[in-house]
Amino acid sequence: MTMRASRYSIRGIVERHSEAAALLANAGDCAIVKRGDTQRQLVMRCPDGCGETLSVNLDARSGKAWRIYERRGRWSLFPSIDRPTGCKSHFILWHGQVLWCDLGHDEEPQELVLTEPDRILSLLAAGPADYVRLADQLDEIPWDVLTACRRLVRTGRLVESERPNYGIFWIPKPGGPLNRS
Repeated sequence: MTMRASRYSIRGIVERHSEAAALLANAGDCAIVKRGDTQRQLVMRCPDGCGETLSVNLDARSGKAWRIYERRGRWSLFPSIDRPTGCKSHFILWHGQVLWCDLGHDEEPQELVLTEPDRILSLLAAGPADYVRLADQLDEIPWDVLTACRRLVRTGRLVESERPNYGIFWIPKPGGPLNRS
């Protein structure tokens, strides 16, 4: 998957969708609708420049919901936004950057701070896990954990595997650091 990076910005946190929409002047502008302690929606001007306003559900009580994270002053959204209609764009909001998803290779955001590999390896000592579950256990952004796991595969410390109806999961490499006596 090739990803061309551009920026997006959170313009404010407001109580109503209409207030959020009023904050969106440019492609990639976003606002969060929050009522009480509950983040309800991410309202966004589509970053590809098509001019559409997207509403992304953040409240699991209302059905399928995305998760939004704020770390070190940067916002990330999980999972990706894949538009089957309109401009048909597919992108990731990660650490203040829009990463466009195309076929090819992976690109990471600038200024990326990854999850510590030893934290991931210690959790995998209990058995295989997918990166979303690992991220939940570590209170980390799933994209960060996925990237760290892939780096651990490249260094020979993890094995990436996939099963139908289960998805991608990670296991320590046989004979690797977690399996040595």
